Amino acid sequence: MTKNPLFFFTVVAVSLGVSFVGGCGGGWFASTPTAVPIIFDTDVGTDVDDAGALAILHVLADRGEAKILATMSANQNHWSAPAIDVINTYYGRGDIPIGSSRTGPNPEEWYHDSVPDYPHDLASGNDAPEAVELYRKILAAQPNNSVTIVVVGWLTNMADLLNSKPDRYSPLNGRDLVNAKVKKLVSMGGVWPNTKKEGDYNFRMDGAAAHKVISDWPGKIVFSGLGIDVMTGARLVAQGPKDNPVLAFYRNFFEGHKVTERSSWDLIAVLYVVRGMSNYFTAVSEGKCVSQEDGRNKWVPGPIQNHAYLVYKMPQAELAEVIEDLMLTPPAR
Repeated sequence: MTKNPLFFFTVVAVSLGVSFVGGCGGGWFASTPTAVPIIFDTDVGTDVDDAGALAILHVLADRGEAKILATMSANQNHWSAPAIDVINTYYGRGDIPIGSSRTGPNPEEWYHDSVPDYPHDLASGNDAPEAVELYRKILAAQPNNSVTIVVVGWLTNMADLLNSKPDRYSPLNGRDLVNAKVKKLVSMGGVWPNTKKEGDYNFRMDGAAAHKVISDWPGKIVFSGLGIDVMTGARLVAQGPKDNPVLAFYRNFFEGHKVTERSSWDLIAVLYVVRGMSNYFTAVSEGKCVSQEDGRNKWVPGPIQNHAYLVYKMPQAELAEVIEDLMLTPPAR
């Protein structure tokens, strides 16, 4: 999530039509008519759109558009994994594996008052498996070139995965395991032209990890930096069922920050991951992202390689309606 670190946590037809900007020609941008196998990686706790993103991922899974293999926290704060567990449980998937980083940043939480009010099993992130070990276990069991990873926070777990060694789950090192099993990485970050001298929040929170992943990832990366002007959450808070923990997270965030809606960075990344371009987005793929170890980055035009970034196709207000409709959809189970 590309956001202020002081903000602390706090749509069934699938189109095959693909539209691109800048000569983008790879079929890896398109959505597919089958459920997309997804690992969701979040820094949940540093903003509220992580909760919204996980919520709509569950709704899309209810509709048969996605298959959630695991949910991971890059934030090692002890409330982060329980917050994920609360949302998974509410949507009837309390058995989805949850991994928690042991190396990532550990921002102070603000949402802990809401977590105990809802059913969940994890008392702390320390009760969850270590994230990279769980990544290796999940990936080793999947078909080759099948898994999409969506990271809506910093890239700590991705860097640790690349650095991982062979283990009981796979004889492959991390980079080779990623190359074999991961179809695409979608990273919530990257807004070009970049007017932020300090770099995107998600990249600078763990600049070394972002630099390694952007430079060394062996496959395709789509950067989704959209969302600052796609405002959502107001309808959920006003109209949603009171037993929905995601509504509670948004309500508490709004009250704490004296706002009535929030940008949709992470939700847009999930929407793209599941539905592809559809009529929502186009993409630029001529060139690549180049990063520095402090999190600063730039897009360097050039030949098509393995990087691309999203551009709006649908007007932002209409996109907000699509997202809010999904957020208001009750669990199927």
